[in-house]
Amino acid sequence: MVWVAFGFNGQVGLEFLNDRQNSPKYIETLENHFMPFAENIRGRNWEYQLDNAPIHTSNATKNYLNPKNVTVLEWPPMNPDLNPIENVWGIMSRKVYENGGQFYSVNALKPAIESTCYKLEPEMLRTLIMSMEKRVYDVILKNGKTLNY
Repeated sequence: MVWVAFGFNGQVGLEFLNDRQNSPKYIETLENHFMPFAENIRGRNWEYQLDNAPIHTSNATKNYLNPKNVTVLEWPPMNPDLNPIENVWGIMSRKVYENGGQFYSVNALKPAIESTCYKLEPEMLRTLIMSMEKRVYDVILKNGKTLNY
């Protein structure tokens, strides 16, 4: 499993997770990877965007994030158009597997993911974040139907 976060300034956080994520494991991921990433992006003017996966919305996760004053954006279920990380996954996947790339082990795949992730253009990441206002507006206009961003 791969965990990725990105900020407006173009910083990217990447970690390879060995275990299947449940609420306790996800809280470990937050503590060990997200919180240090959040501290590194400088400033407090940011919000954390999650989808509605049960590990993200569990009481345990909320109880972990609340005292840390992490603002979590609320999103409707089943709407990947409102989550720019979905675009990042698509971009990374296309780059990792371009030219018919094949990987026969996780150990061979990891460096390709890492290289691709850290080469993401900061301007592209900013553009994805800046597109959120329009995405929300478009989803409202389409009554929540898919936009295919």
